[in-house]
Amino acid sequence: MPYCTQADILTRIGAEELVALADLDDDGTADAATVAEAIADADGHLNSYLETKFTVPIAPVPDVLVKRSTSLAIYFLQLRRNSVTEDMQKEYDRISDWLKDILSGKASLGVSVAKPAESSAAAGVDYSVKGRVFGRDEPL
Repeated sequence: MPYCTQADILTRIGAEELVALADLDDDGTADAATVAEAIADADGHLNSYLETKFTVPIAPVPDVLVKRSTSLAIYFLQLRRNSVTEDMQKEYDRISDWLKDILSGKASLGVSVAKPAESSAAAGVDYSVKGRVFGRDEPL
């Protein structure tokens, strides 16, 4: 389940800019596959941080995560066109810092979606070894 949609991106940057960033076949419309790939990249970036503390994907998706995913998707669309603006680079850096703050406990997603604690009886390797049959001190 993606954290944002093409409609979220469209609301943020408008149809003209979305077409400029995501119309790879020059037909005058944003390519849905290109936008979906940017959204997947954005969600992957978010999840790469969040999965250390939360079960991902996070559901229900908090508004703060929708906004961050939308910004990241726009960033990845611009990156694809080699047109990342200084403002978008700063936004990318702010989001990365925010994610670090989430992990350190300085910021919150606004919902309680903590990862379940792992069982202390986690699966492990159990083996036993019999005594030596042959060796320097034992005759053959």
